[in-house]
Amino acid sequence: MRRRTLNRSLASRLLWNLLLLLLIQPMACATSQPDVARPHEPHRQLESPQPQRDEPQRRPHDEPEKSEPEDAENRWPYRLLAAPEYAWSGLAYPFKKLAIAYERHDVMNRTLDVFMTDERTAGVFPKFALGGTLSSGIGFTAFNNNLFRKNKEVRLSYLLATRENQVSEASYQDPSFFGSQWFLDSNVFWLNFDEGHFFPGGNRSQERDQTNFELKQLAWDVKLGRRLIGDVSAAITGRILIADAKGSDRLPATPVSVTGNNSSMTALAVEPSIWYDSRDNPFRSTRGWFVEGAFTYTDQVDRDQFRYLGYRFEIQRYIPVFRGDRVLLLRWYLAKQDGVGGGSIPFYELTLLDLNNGLRGFDRGRWQDEGALLFNVEWRFPVWQDVEGDIFVDEGQVFGSYKDIGLQHFRYSVGGGLRFVSTRKFGFRIQAAASEDGVLALIRGNLEFTRRRAATLGF
Repeated sequence: MRRRTLNRSLASRLLWNLLLLLLIQPMACATSQPDVARPHEPHRQLESPQPQRDEPQRRPHDEPEKSEPEDAENRWPYRLLAAPEYAWSGLAYPFKKLAIAYERHDVMNRTLDVFMTDERTAGVFPKFALGGTLSSGIGFTAFNNNLFRKNKEVRLSYLLATRENQVSEASYQDPSFFGSQWFLDSNVFWLNFDEGHFFPGGNRSQERDQTNFELKQLAWDVKLGRRLIGDVSAAITGRILIADAKGSDRLPATPVSVTGNNSSMTALAVEPSIWYDSRDNPFRSTRGWFVEGAFTYTDQVDRDQFRYLGYRFEIQRYIPVFRGDRVLLLRWYLAKQDGVGGGSIPFYELTLLDLNNGLRGFDRGRWQDEGALLFNVEWRFPVWQDVEGDIFVDEGQVFGSYKDIGLQHFRYSVGGGLRFVSTRKFGFRIQAAASEDGVLALIRGNLEFTRRRAATLGF
């Protein structure tokens, strides 16, 4: 009996030990895996596993991490270059709000209905002058961009200003002259003006050296050209120039000793030119090159006082930056004139650098001599649809001979503004520029670096 009882007791103990072992084993496994939620505590959230001392840390290269592509605009070079753009965009914010209201009320089409035909190819606009070269005046501009329904363009403008100053310009453009591959561009410019500015002394002149002169001028240019191959074109321009200059009644008057003062001239000129133009658009360029070279010979026909030749070279490079809608413009320009056969150059025909000719921080006529060297750097960026901002640096000098060129003679101007321009037409630009002579405001209805006589003289 005792042996049976002892056997039952021993079997009972073995059974309880086995049950206890079975209970302890899953509890130990649950303790060693804390990332698994316990079934009797469903409300407790899973905790992130802690690394074990005996297990090595997982290296980054063991399992590649997914990362978002880096935004190029967050890099420090972009932020540094874009800082002036952001500042200028802030200044342009009121204009942007006005542009939104302008589009919301459809001001453009309502205005065009008054001054243009239904096809928007012809019309007559009033023209005003406030400040600037002519002080103040009123006139008109009439145009037709599809004459005879053959894409020929004709334009006429006239302005009557204070002190009976007058200026007029007429132009005709034919992209296919008599149906050929030649193009024709004819331009007539007439000026009667009593306050031209001339600074004797060339690059050594001071702002206080300004003198004033009267100028009556009629210039008629006829340009005939065609595309040669690819982006290369050539043309020849004939010119008739009739001019009469004298000292102004507004003192100080230009001295009589200045070449060409108190004299008149009737001259003929011829100018062959060749250029390469790979720009994507002539009005709002974003990429490409423009390279031009020209040679001019002018001979007075009524006397032998004035006879001279000149040449000029120009290079423009448009570089798209950041998404292609920001543009960096680099420009180099060189011009030189020389008398021929004992002839001289009238002072009003000398090469100009001023607010109308690439050095935008200086008054009209500020720098004038036989030669000019100019560099321009300009940053253009979008503001609102057909409105873009620009920030520029101009650096140039005039000279009598090449030996006069020197680093210490360069003049600088810096500034910025807004350009109202589309890919089809140029509207106008509002700019401000600062230089050693002060700050100037510019409101112009022509493109920068334009070679037309009216634009060169500031009209």
